[in-house]
Amino acid sequence: MPRLGWMAGIVPLLYPVLVHAAVVTGSSDLRFLALATLVVNVLGPWLVHGRFAAWVGAIALIAAAAVAVHAAGELMFLYATPVLVCIALAWFFGRTLLPGRTALISRLASAIRGPLPPPVARYTRGVTVFWCAIMVFMALANLALAVFAPVELWSLCTNFLNYAVVGVLFVAEWFVRQRAIGDYEDMNWRQYLTALRRVDYRMLRHG
Repeated sequence: MPRLGWMAGIVPLLYPVLVHAAVVTGSSDLRFLALATLVVNVLGPWLVHGRFAAWVGAIALIAAAAVAVHAAGELMFLYATPVLVCIALAWFFGRTLLPGRTALISRLASAIRGPLPPPVARYTRGVTVFWCAIMVFMALANLALAVFAPVELWSLCTNFLNYAVVGVLFVAEWFVRQRAIGDYEDMNWRQYLTALRRVDYRMLRHG
């Protein structure tokens, strides 16, 4: 179902907005929409490709979300999500640092520019370690906010500040890279973003 591909870009952006609106207003309808959007976010790749089991699972989970919004603990799903997402991303980065594997950012760099000179391979491995550590830190920070912070502050941090921090670090890494391996870097910022868009990210799941 190629025409459903828009979900991959639109639906993830809806989730943090819906969660924040739900916790600020206390609206059960918005909590339901947030949980339903979470289901679509998780199953999105399979839904887009028309997997029957994914559609059945999505319908069942959305029905469960309709019931959950009337239960006292439904916010636990919303609290748990940013923690679990950061843990999953930390694992995604960290598993590629194990012996016999190629670091995730090194694989990404190879997909863009081909075989990596040793200094670039060392640097990109270091960037993989950095992002793994950032995800672990953010998971712990999100957990602490869920336990100790007012729900409005938790929502602002997990649904908006987290993304801003990741964006700032992504841009900052570009400038660090110019100083660290500038002799090997032949793309400007626009060319770099274009190259990232052209990568087949499915290959990053292997290796």
